[in-house]
Amino acid sequence: MKIKNIYRLGSLALLGTALSACTFLDTDPQIIPSEGYYNDETSLTYGLAGVYSALSSEALYGNYYTLQISNADDLCYFNNYNSTDTRPDRYNHAAGTAVIYDTWLKLYQGIKNANEYIQGVEAAEIDPEELSTSKATYLAEAKFLRAFYHFLLAQAWGDVPLRVVSTTSPNPEDVQLAATPQEDVLKWCVDEIESIINDLNEEVDETPSRVSKTVAEGILARIYLFMAGETVAEVDGLSKQEMYKKAADWAYAVIESGKHQLNPSYEQVFINMIQDKYDTEYHESMWEAEFLGDRTSADKWTNGRIGDLIGLKSQSGVTNYSEWACNYSYGFYNGSYTLWQLYSDTDRVETDLSAEDDENNIKGKMVIDKRRIWNLPGYNFRGFNNQKITYNSKTAYLKQDQSMYRTPWINNNNFATRTVDGLDSSIEDAFNTNDIVYDPDIMCAIRNAGKWRRETIYENQMSAKSLYTTINFPILRYSDVLLMYAEAINEYAGAPDDIAWNAVLAVRERAGIQTDKSQYPDQISFRNLVRNERGRELAFESLRKYDLIRWGIFVEQMHRAGTNVPSESKYRNVTFTDYAAISYANVSARHIYLPIPTKELAVNHALRQNPLW
Repeated sequence: MKIKNIYRLGSLALLGTALSACTFLDTDPQIIPSEGYYNDETSLTYGLAGVYSALSSEALYGNYYTLQISNADDLCYFNNYNSTDTRPDRYNHAAGTAVIYDTWLKLYQGIKNANEYIQGVEAAEIDPEELSTSKATYLAEAKFLRAFYHFLLAQAWGDVPLRVVSTTSPNPEDVQLAATPQEDVLKWCVDEIESIINDLNEEVDETPSRVSKTVAEGILARIYLFMAGETVAEVDGLSKQEMYKKAADWAYAVIESGKHQLNPSYEQVFINMIQDKYDTEYHESMWEAEFLGDRTSADKWTNGRIGDLIGLKSQSGVTNYSEWACNYSYGFYNGSYTLWQLYSDTDRVETDLSAEDDENNIKGKMVIDKRRIWNLPGYNFRGFNNQKITYNSKTAYLKQDQSMYRTPWINNNNFATRTVDGLDSSIEDAFNTNDIVYDPDIMCAIRNAGKWRRETIYENQMSAKSLYTTINFPILRYSDVLLMYAEAINEYAGAPDDIAWNAVLAVRERAGIQTDKSQYPDQISFRNLVRNERGRELAFESLRKYDLIRWGIFVEQMHRAGTNVPSESKYRNVTFTDYAAISYANVSARHIYLPIPTKELAVNHALRQNPLW
């Protein structure tokens, strides 16, 4: 993989308010810890690239951690009913499942790179006058990443080895290291980040691919919230209430900095990632795992499958790719009916009715949450394939080339959207847009997760069956920070303050929906509002599973999602929803943590398998 050089930033041309993405580390990442190597800015950058590179691997944010391990929750399910594989997103995995070992291995490789880099840079003597970025900042970034990798491990696996020393000896005994209790690993993470936070760059204008001070503050809020959760043991000398206070304080530090704002357009946040651009006006996307190229040539190597595995289904045997309206995508993940209800029914007010809805100009409909329109659109690109349709007592067969046009979800001649194009007009009386029977709820329980769609009007490429994409993945967004503050202060103080309310209202107002504050008069009702809002705002961003775990409702909510299926056939397809129900039913208390990989237990005899595995 190639990552990019920070020094090209200043010479890159702005396009609107977005900057061409992937501007950090345009060099082959290397870790060369030998004495004397780190002696100038170039070598420091090369080494740091190797510490960051784990983020952009397929094992982490390119696929395995992001999608298979973290994305199957009560709002999202794996929909490939032809798959009989053992997969984390089907909750039928075991300690020997390759995806789990590959993710574990990549996280510890990132830690190893960080340890070697820190050791090499700390020993280096470099004239400060020769550096545009201080040596302390390079070290702070590496130490932050080392702590972040440990956080991901502790969050997903529980008790894990805490490796903070570079191991260069070939002695097999160096591999033997027992697990540190989860709560101690998490405490070490926050202590480590807090110790270096003032050495991090305070500017956010470079790229969201590189950690800034506000990123570290936001991640601290995330870790403290997880530490305060139901599944983490008490930390000596730090009560759960104090952890909520810490989370609120760090989230507020981001808010108070004034360096980040909500982009007025929810969908533009993700269009920027799809187009491989950075938003230099709002900086809502605070930290991203970046991907470049599509593996069509050696200089375009990448490891990201965002948009390919999760996106709007787009497949065809036709190879005139220049005519496709959406690049190839398996579309393996759907939004659940539970997510649909969050958008459509939950936390809504009677006054949120308008003369016309904002999607299809249909009178008398509830104003649609803009996030629903983007995340669960009424179409993909599967093609009608001679679908039979009857209207006005006439029967015809609609034809549409797959991947060439938007294909609306349809059931018994009712369409999920009025935006229909590409139908074969050569069939007499085949189709007339005036005859559409519009029902925005059609097939609402099986729609593809559309947050990172590969529509060619957005994606910065048009190619053959490319399974790897340039689409970046957000690790931290400002809307998440706002909601973390609201949650943390409510738990700490027993009620929301004005800042918490303003944070929640800002997120909801951008979505185009109203809020009746009188519906949330106490801590519990506000807690539920924030939890629901996190689901609506951050769906498909690999955070919900860990939210459910820290709230202590993971198993309960997963089982509920599996049985929460609309009774009317027009809202679902039995093949998809029954398959999803099986995956949801597989969930038990053992799935709160991943199993320690079998291969790791074979070499590290000081480790023991997680309970229930």
